[in-house]
Amino acid sequence: MGNKSAGIRWASLARVTATTIILVTVLFSLSPAGDYKPEEIVCKMQPGYGIDLVNNTYGTTVKGFVYQTGCYLLATQYGQDAESLAVLIGELESVQYCGANYYLDTPESMQRSQAFLDYYGTGEYETQLAATDLALSDVYTITEGTGVKVAVIDGGVNLGHPEFGTGSGGVYSGWDFVDEDDLANDEPGGIGSGHGTFVAGITRLVAPGCDIYSYRVLDTLGRGDGYAVTKALLMAIEAGCKVVNLSLGMTGRHDALDDALKFAESQDVTVVTSAGNDATETDILFPFPGHKASCLTIAAVDSLKAKADFSNFGLKVDVCAPGTRVYSPYLDTSYAWWDGTSFAAPFVTGLAALIYSVHPSASDDEVSGIIHQTAIDIDSLNPGLEGKLGSGLIDPLAAIELASGLPRGDLDDDGLLSAVDLAILIDVVYWGQPIQIPPADRADLSCDGLPDAVDLAILIDIVFFGRALTVCP
Repeated sequence: MGNKSAGIRWASLARVTATTIILVTVLFSLSPAGDYKPEEIVCKMQPGYGIDLVNNTYGTTVKGFVYQTGCYLLATQYGQDAESLAVLIGELESVQYCGANYYLDTPESMQRSQAFLDYYGTGEYETQLAATDLALSDVYTITEGTGVKVAVIDGGVNLGHPEFGTGSGGVYSGWDFVDEDDLANDEPGGIGSGHGTFVAGITRLVAPGCDIYSYRVLDTLGRGDGYAVTKALLMAIEAGCKVVNLSLGMTGRHDALDDALKFAESQDVTVVTSAGNDATETDILFPFPGHKASCLTIAAVDSLKAKADFSNFGLKVDVCAPGTRVYSPYLDTSYAWWDGTSFAAPFVTGLAALIYSVHPSASDDEVSGIIHQTAIDIDSLNPGLEGKLGSGLIDPLAAIELASGLPRGDLDDDGLLSAVDLAILIDVVYWGQPIQIPPADRADLSCDGLPDAVDLAILIDIVFFGRALTVCP
């Protein structure tokens, strides 16, 4: 009986092993970067060499050019395999890089995740759980992100949605790279439809005063080519966008987009991208550009601050944001609930816009540093994932306070800790006076959640004896 059981176990193990080998073989037999656009390649020449050298040798023709990075989009001859030709051209000493024009997809379209429409109007946009957990109403007392331009590079935005007619910020059309026109609207009819609108809605929820610019690079299936994303990114930078949301990705790398991301970094533009929905930390499966150090890569957590079951994780992740049961504008005049790292990313995109609004001269590194420094460590809530969720869950209020230079204890909003603040705090602690300058936790210097005599003693030490203020986590 024991031998028979052992035999069954070994047979099962053999079948599993064989299946694993087959799957691995199939995976590695595929293109390392996935599908690509037929008869198109992207190439960049070494300094001192012209593109004619390639065209005259291989029969390619120039189809596009981005002057910011010097990258060409070339059309190949009919029937030529773009990837094979690109490898051949890339071996030339005169060529810096050459690759196929690979496709990128939204994580949700890859997993065929769908939004749940709010047919009965039961959802609450501004007071949804994610908004209250992040204390966005307190953030608005300091800033709403007014004056900061944000690019949503996605499947377009439903520009006519009534939600985008509220608030102080506008929603504008940049360019539609799918239809090649100036109306970057979200089109219905596919699994990727509504994705860009949803992302824009979350960005607006966090930073209602920012100006959102829509660049449509993905079709209704949630797919677009990397050169279009490259053009959109560079166009957004040229238009003055300080923050860019890229809730899309691919395996491998797209050379032209990689170049554009380096350019964005050099221009102090903050690029936020999604970590992906494959529930993996494996490098080979981690999406580009999510694994780029020049991007802020965002994992998703649920309402309990636990990693969402679908979210990627690992050392590539910078911070986490809500990514389950998120409620946002959708197609037509509707709203929907949706899960995904695509929707965790715009929470951070909006936060970056808020930071730039109170600290306009901040560099990209400073913005990223503020987001990291103020994030809440959630390792204890995620046993087994310690160190694999970046710096933790974003804390918008702490980030804005740090960026704006408004210290805790500054109860008269003059940027200084003085005897005036001391007098106000005495009224608060002993006479029950309300805090006149919100948020209320500005009076909590001991970081225990309450304004009390301990906070009063700390403020006395700061004002009269030069004690350093402790920044609450």
